[in-house]
Amino acid sequence: MWRYALIAISFISFATYGPAILQDIAERSRAQREAQEQPQASRPEIARAESRTSPDRSSSGRSVRIAAGRGGHFRVEARLNGAPVNVLVDTGATMVAMNESTARRLGIRLAPSDFKYAVNTANGVARVASATIDEVEIGRVRVRNVEATIGHDDALSTTLLGMSFLRKLRRYEVDRGTLVLTQ
Repeated sequence: MWRYALIAISFISFATYGPAILQDIAERSRAQREAQEQPQASRPEIARAESRTSPDRSSSGRSVRIAAGRGGHFRVEARLNGAPVNVLVDTGATMVAMNESTARRLGIRLAPSDFKYAVNTANGVARVASATIDEVEIGRVRVRNVEATIGHDDALSTTLLGMSFLRKLRRYEVDRGTLVLTQ
């Protein structure tokens, strides 16, 4: 008799709470699928530079156009000393700035004693080394002998293409959400 009572109580419990449990399982499954389908927000969009050469100018009139990504930032793949590097064009940065790992990929070798300069950054004071990049290239725009600062890997995760590059151009401007670099 107890056996029949336990079976009846089990059926009544399942009939009462079963639909809520199944609905909860379905909602969790749907939320997991939606989270997997959403793009990763931590990975920035990297634009491709669109090269343009003005027909009425000599080869010194080369320009590239870089569309703003999400958040209005200008990220593009550049070639530094021939190596592809994703950079953030930053008019607020005095110099081109990169971390040690990127510098090594470019053939720049540094000793611990080279990190002798103190600079103020958005994250506070950092120790950096000084170097020169032989060539920075974005599309058809090529600039030689660009000053750069090298920070430790934990201090800088993005390569900044600052004013030591931009001031070597003939002009740079933002036109309707597009950064135009002209050599």
